[in-house]
Amino acid sequence: MRSDLLTIISKEFKRFFGDKRLFFSTVILPGLMIYIVYNLMGNLLEDTLAPDDAYIPSVYVVNAPESAEVLLESAQIPWQEATAEQADAYKDAITKQETDLLMVFPEDFDEAVADYSTLNTDVAAPEIQLYYNSAATESYNIYSVVVAIFDSYEQAMANKFDINRAGDFDLATEADTTAQIFAMMVPMLLVMMLMSGCVSVAPDAIAGEKERGTMATLLVTPAKRSSIALGKVISLAVFALLSATSSITGVLLSLPALMKGSGESLSAAVYSTRDYVLLALVTFSTVLALVSIFAIISTYAKTIKEAGTISSPIMIMGMVLGITTSMGGSEVSKAVFAIPIYNSCMLFSGIFSMNYTLEQVVITIISNILFMSIGVFIMTKMFNSEKIMFAR
Repeated sequence: MRSDLLTIISKEFKRFFGDKRLFFSTVILPGLMIYIVYNLMGNLLEDTLAPDDAYIPSVYVVNAPESAEVLLESAQIPWQEATAEQADAYKDAITKQETDLLMVFPEDFDEAVADYSTLNTDVAAPEIQLYYNSAATESYNIYSVVVAIFDSYEQAMANKFDINRAGDFDLATEADTTAQIFAMMVPMLLVMMLMSGCVSVAPDAIAGEKERGTMATLLVTPAKRSSIALGKVISLAVFALLSATSSITGVLLSLPALMKGSGESLSAAVYSTRDYVLLALVTFSTVLALVSIFAIISTYAKTIKEAGTISSPIMIMGMVLGITTSMGGSEVSKAVFAIPIYNSCMLFSGIFSMNYTLEQVVITIISNILFMSIGVFIMTKMFNSEKIMFAR
């Protein structure tokens, strides 16, 4: 019995360590990918939370007192004077994320602060009103900095004035808030579910047929190898899209209920019919590109199990792309949208944040379809290789 056990163990060791692809994908690759992912996530979080040194905030001040001028200049915060009549226009600009901050001081602020006594509870302290947009990163950052500066000044002045004493000074709209939350959460989930849908159908479609011997029968038919490859990709894309659509719909419908506990009100109605149509077109082109990748893996693999093992790192990379684009900025080069898969991740984030162009959509769709065409060409060449199709 002991001899039989050692023989079985020796056989499994030879099979495992003798197969370089299996050993690399099972032992080396997962640890390597986790190391890369965790480091990338750490750097992304650091870059996201840190303010952009190159960005110059747009700050407008109404009735700027001498003390405010000194504080803002000492903090190296650029600002411009504004009149009370211009205040509403600047508030509207903040709502549209075109301006970052509006500071409104009462007239003769410094004199009012000097005359105010904390012992006199019948008279309200002078108030500084700071209007900002919490849905805009730059606006919220400069608001936080200014509040910290004037809070310190207020403490030094023995609490002789207030900041935003009453009222709502956050000018972010419901659409801004919804777009911000959707853009942070949905692109990553969307990419992961699309990839899960592809992985659920691709391995069995080719590697499974190779295992069952039906692929050999298909290849000896008069059908062109390119037609077989393209037919596989298109049909798999439809199956994968159907698989992913159910999960994506569930996520989108559950997000408003999920966010109720945090006090946020979300509504998918903030997006237009045009947004949904373009999202559907980009999603289908993305699935075509993704399926071509997993179909190539399935063609290369000897078994369904091997195809699934090789596909796992691709899933992790997709998760990384989803996280990266969810944290990314809004200013993106057009060249980025020519990079297959990554362009879709960027555009998903752009659509949900309502910050995209039709040109970006067109470049993304064309790029993904070209990538799929290259994938079909590669599969055709692989179908012509007996070493790949009939390997044991």
